[in-house]
Amino acid sequence: MNNRNKQNSFETPVGTVKVEHLAHFSLYLEWNGIRIYVDPYGDLFDFSDMPKADLILLTHAHTDHYDCKAIACIAVPQTEFIVSKAVGWCLDGDFSKADPSMNQVNMYDEIPFTKECHVTVLENGDYVMVKGIGITATAAYNIENFRENGKPFHIKGEGNGYLLDLGGFRIYVAGDTELIPEMEAFKGADILFLPKNMPFTFSDEKFIEAANYLSPKNLFPVHYFEMDSRKLRDGIAGEINLYVDGALVRK
Repeated sequence: MNNRNKQNSFETPVGTVKVEHLAHFSLYLEWNGIRIYVDPYGDLFDFSDMPKADLILLTHAHTDHYDCKAIACIAVPQTEFIVSKAVGWCLDGDFSKADPSMNQVNMYDEIPFTKECHVTVLENGDYVMVKGIGITATAAYNIENFRENGKPFHIKGEGNGYLLDLGGFRIYVAGDTELIPEMEAFKGADILFLPKNMPFTFSDEKFIEAANYLSPKNLFPVHYFEMDSRKLRDGIAGEINLYVDGALVRK
């Protein structure tokens, strides 16, 4: 049985949205009866008792974001998928195009019924409307942190973040990224899910810098290995609401 985090509710112009950080970068959202997951990852959370998904978004093809074991627990033939270019390569069985760190598994082979699901591959900048939700694929990549082979941990164009627009209420799922120039377009989001773990994304100091630059109304750290809530709260501007595991961290 999972010890689930608190679910937080926010009012949008088109209904209440409930958000929950499950573990790692795994997110669960409910809006007007639509059940949405981002990057379900089964090593750190048991998805077997979770509601079935209407929509699943996958940011990139690393095993802790594109996890067929977790997907098999929540997907049904009617589930819609929004995936990044590298996940699309996996679904095409073309594993030669991306960095070898990606999960070289074809979801259709691992979970045969997903062949009936509707899958949309979005590249950075692409937009689609799904179930009344405007979804923009945003850039997500490294500019400072690199592997020993000289390649960044996350390569520009292979993965996505996502901006979800609920009638003007904006939820920015940054994906695995650092502070990149493209983020300027997403300042002031109503909710921001921002990663914090080295060497793959942000250090505490860089996380605080990015949070203050992006200035969301509500901020959820995700993807972290360790957490010093007080250090983050002390560094982040007071007008930003900081939630850790669903709990509001006060100044």
